[in-house]
Amino acid sequence: MAGLIAVSGAVALVGIPPDREDYLAVIVPKIQRLKATASPKLVFVGGSNLAFGLDSRAVEDALAYPVVNMGMGFNMGLRFMLDVVQPNIGKGDVVVMVPEYNLFYGLLDGDERLLDVLELYPEGWQFIRSRQQIYKLADNLFRHVKFKVNRVLQQVGHTPDPACIYCPQAFNEYGDIVAHLDKPPKDVGHMKFLQSANRQVDVEAIETINRFARAVKSRGARVVLLFPCIPTPHYEQRRAAIDRLYAVLREKLEVDILSTPGDYVYPLSYFYDWVYHLNREGRALRTAQVIQNLRSTLETARREATGPTPTEATGPTSRRHYLSVTEARAQ
Repeated sequence: MAGLIAVSGAVALVGIPPDREDYLAVIVPKIQRLKATASPKLVFVGGSNLAFGLDSRAVEDALAYPVVNMGMGFNMGLRFMLDVVQPNIGKGDVVVMVPEYNLFYGLLDGDERLLDVLELYPEGWQFIRSRQQIYKLADNLFRHVKFKVNRVLQQVGHTPDPACIYCPQAFNEYGDIVAHLDKPPKDVGHMKFLQSANRQVDVEAIETINRFARAVKSRGARVVLLFPCIPTPHYEQRRAAIDRLYAVLREKLEVDILSTPGDYVYPLSYFYDWVYHLNREGRALRTAQVIQNLRSTLETARREATGPTPTEATGPTSRRHYLSVTEARAQ
């Protein structure tokens, strides 16, 4: 089946090279940073909620851990996200899972955009190991070809935008998107969210995290989970599905859950252009909460690895860069 996908894809895509200006092309520098950053380090894994909504430099300064933000898009699927990261997790590392809700409701193995990722990062084919992934790739091949053809047609006579938000140059060296921070936000209130929420929770997605956590634990690393950011009306709209997922996670997940879903629910005014994408103000508030949620875990990890926590990890540096969550909410 894998050979059939490769042959079919090659025939269908001949003459249409991958788009190096595609947002997902950022997977290459992200993996390079992941490989180059020595352990112990802090690795964030999830989709675009992390790309748009985390100030990694502030987290690094506050918690005294080098940070790698692997957040890109949930389209590649939870299984692929974890498999790509796993070889580069070492002793003392803390992996912070922040998966979008969609990843537990039908996107374990991604959608047609995973094929774009594999074209932009051919080494990624080594991580296509499950039968479900192969079936999903085959099922999405036609949509992928259609997407590529439409992209080529749209680019005829098009001049690249140096201020593009959904391009690799929008990211900083940590893997955070920063090009949107001074852009006016859009109205996300009308946008649809978690339309697959009528399904049952995908327990295989939870077991995928558990297998990953067991594997990296054997190397002296640990995994924790935080929930993604979403607007208040969308949370209320899908509250039943989110609560159902939270209950199953508490029952079946083998890693520490450091927040509740409600901890990362914000007003619409904190979002940029989609239900998971924060603007400057939302990013600052969310980053402050992430720092607060992680501090105890990282102090424990540091004591286990090297002894007492350095003064600078809890001293003036963290206070200078970010207010407390209470103060941030009052801004």
